[in-house]
Amino acid sequence: MVLAAGRGERMRPLSDVLPKPALPLIEQPVIASGLKLAASAGAERIVLNTWHLADEMEAALADVEIGHETVISREEELMGTAGGIALARDRGLLGERGEILLVNGDGLLNLDLQPLFERMRKSDDLVTLALLPHLDPLRWSRVQLDESGAVSRIARPGAPETGEAPFLYPGVMLLSRTALNVLPNGRGEIPERLWRPALAGKRLGGVVVSGHWREVGTPADYLEAALGRLDGRTVIHPNAVIDRSATVESALIGRDARIGPGAVVDESVVTWGARVARQSRIRRSVLLGPIETTPGEIIANEFRAGRR
Repeated sequence: MVLAAGRGERMRPLSDVLPKPALPLIEQPVIASGLKLAASAGAERIVLNTWHLADEMEAALADVEIGHETVISREEELMGTAGGIALARDRGLLGERGEILLVNGDGLLNLDLQPLFERMRKSDDLVTLALLPHLDPLRWSRVQLDESGAVSRIARPGAPETGEAPFLYPGVMLLSRTALNVLPNGRGEIPERLWRPALAGKRLGGVVVSGHWREVGTPADYLEAALGRLDGRTVIHPNAVIDRSATVESALIGRDARIGPGAVVDESVVTWGARVARQSRIRRSVLLGPIETTPGEIIANEFRAGRR
């Protein structure tokens, strides 16, 4: 199950137009990474929950080809991360056997999950977390393991204590069928409904996996992710229109975008109907949705969005 229902407050104003997982990254949206990870791990079915801008989130799936059955669990009200899982279970979407792989839909992931499955098979974990060596303990929570591989503590962001070896949770975990079956229905979040009970019973496990993870949580994160994928290239959507006198370098010019005469767009994303007027200058910025610059306007390090 790939979690994609949240409002994405930290991504505003971009998430006022598109959910975080639906934001475009060249040919495919952000969520393609999580869907492909689930598919490569051998999932028989992939469930995606939606709520915020559900139509836009579900439409973004049309750009993702994974060759697996994908079903939607649309929420009439936001159920929270644990509540969304329980609702999908109650709807019969999560099957009746085997573990459930849970993946956050707003990260870029390329992980080897074999150790995660091996840990679940050999232990009595209710929940097993995939972990990475910590990238920035001051920014993200710190997971600590004991000698048996059980989680001993989940600490808030901060400097590691003397002798501590902190690990990072990149948004991927394995949920046992036992834990799924007893998960309460109704609104709730994963830490309180799943992690805390498992931790209290010393049945919250963790295992270090190899690979890559990148958070796409804020507009700045999104721009850096897009520029990283571009790697100096310019990618133009087939229905975008760019005037011959415009200059576009290292940019993503997406769906329905228009770039006017003499405009310059550099290291930026312009998509979903945004229009850059003549002689405008756009530098390291994101323009998303039906917005238009004024002629000659200079925009640098800004994130602008407009609802359709």
